[in-house]
Amino acid sequence: MKTTGMTIKEIRVSKNIKQEAIYSNLISRNLLWQIENDKINTSYDVFKEILNRLNVSFDEFLYIQNNFKSTPLQELQNRYNTIYTSIEIEILMDLKNDIDTYLEHHQNSPFLKDLERCLTAIIQIEQEQNDDFTKASSIVKPIWERISKQNDWYWEDIQIMSHIFYMFEQETALNICKELFAKLNNYRDFQNADRLEISTLLNISTMLLIQNKLSDSLIYLDKCITLAEEKNYFIQWAYALGTKAIIQSKQTNSNKGLELLHQALNILKTINQPLLADTLQADYNKYCSHS
Repeated sequence: MKTTGMTIKEIRVSKNIKQEAIYSNLISRNLLWQIENDKINTSYDVFKEILNRLNVSFDEFLYIQNNFKSTPLQELQNRYNTIYTSIEIEILMDLKNDIDTYLEHHQNSPFLKDLERCLTAIIQIEQEQNDDFTKASSIVKPIWERISKQNDWYWEDIQIMSHIFYMFEQETALNICKELFAKLNNYRDFQNADRLEISTLLNISTMLLIQNKLSDSLIYLDKCITLAEEKNYFIQWAYALGTKAIIQSKQTNSNKGLELLHQALNILKTINQPLLADTLQADYNKYCSHS
């Protein structure tokens, strides 16, 4: 990885930006020289303004600094964020093992420690193949105990809680959901907030389906379907349609449910998600075999 000063200078020179355009009304020319040659570390405010004048975001700066690659930490976070379902247990276990390896050498990464707990709990649920989340909730309980004592929740807190709330008993889970949506409002225009809201709505509806609270589940599903379709999140949209098909069939409207299921399966197959299509079909069979 290149140094901070080296990266600043590389971007400036590459963009044909004169030194004066960077230091003018901000710092001295000599101070910019010292920063670019890693003689000193600058303040956050100065660094932020330098990036602004270079027209580069902080995330892009890190990407350039790491030779146009994600950092190992970013790579692990990106892999986690691209997991759409917990059914691919080998992918989950590989990621957990890679996070464990990273943490052996980088102890000061609280978010990754939370992700490791989250993955351990999800793997536990998938391996037991039942709706008893007692063991899983005990794994992630320390996360909730810490976050619940905070005066506010921040983006990483919201991300983590959106993935584990359903593991807790019903009253706690619903209280967490209320907090989640309240906190998400603070991040309405932040990165991937729409996707996180859609995933949370889908997780809530699934939790309520497991508890056989079909009408309540349908309320969240309809919100999820509308938002996912509007934002073009096709995987979540299809899975929400399939979950709604289960509810409609359980509510004795099996013909309408089957029609909706076939629509969801066709979408998943069209976007090359055959495993998800098979899983959705299996879920439908599980819940509706005696409807």
